[in-house]
Amino acid sequence: MRAKIHYYLRFVFGISRSEIKGLYSLFLLLLIYVLASMYYTYIEEEALAISFEPKVWNSALVKMPKPRVWRNYPVHKKWERRAGPTSNFKRIIFPGYVRKSVQNQHWVLDINVADSLAWIGLKGIGPGFAKRILAYRQRLGGFNAVLQLKEVYGLDSVWVDENKSHLNIGSGVYRTLKINRLAWNEFRHPYLPYVQVKLFLTYRKQHPYIASFEELEKIHGLDLAVWIRLKPYLSYEP
Repeated sequence: MRAKIHYYLRFVFGISRSEIKGLYSLFLLLLIYVLASMYYTYIEEEALAISFEPKVWNSALVKMPKPRVWRNYPVHKKWERRAGPTSNFKRIIFPGYVRKSVQNQHWVLDINVADSLAWIGLKGIGPGFAKRILAYRQRLGGFNAVLQLKEVYGLDSVWVDENKSHLNIGSGVYRTLKINRLAWNEFRHPYLPYVQVKLFLTYRKQHPYIASFEELEKIHGLDLAVWIRLKPYLSYEP
């Protein structure tokens, strides 16, 4: 088979011996690349599967329903030889019995502390989406609303709507933009275009301290829609 391929390349297509060796080397490198990619993908998935952190999981799952435990109560000696109960049956056999209403409890996931394993535990979320959610959360500095999950690339908005009752933001934003301190190369956020950063920094050179959002509204040329969206992430610390 190899000799036949060599014959066609050499005499039909007019490829020289050195060029044939180059083609073989290229195919070998491509094969190594494909196998290496498959191997590293497998390693990443395995590492993700075993990266279980009980403390993070326990803090993420706020409440889980507990199975109801049934037990047999001992029969009072007074009733051991009786065929049926009387009106005092419950009072004698179950002293201190109080009927309690059972509430329908369900689990809730804190989307600002849940790790990749907690996300993978949800129906419809695989390792790829879990990785994207964590990466976007880090870029934002924390989710301010559950519906921000719709901004994660590729995540179905229908899935978010169907599962939002099981999700909450916990303590919310954990990293803010200190607009009075940050240098231009640190002034980054998914909601903030560079043009807006440039306008703001130009204003800050003349007004070193911005005390409130109302002052931002007075900056000429600033896109208020952008900054209103960014408002939960702003800090006015001097």
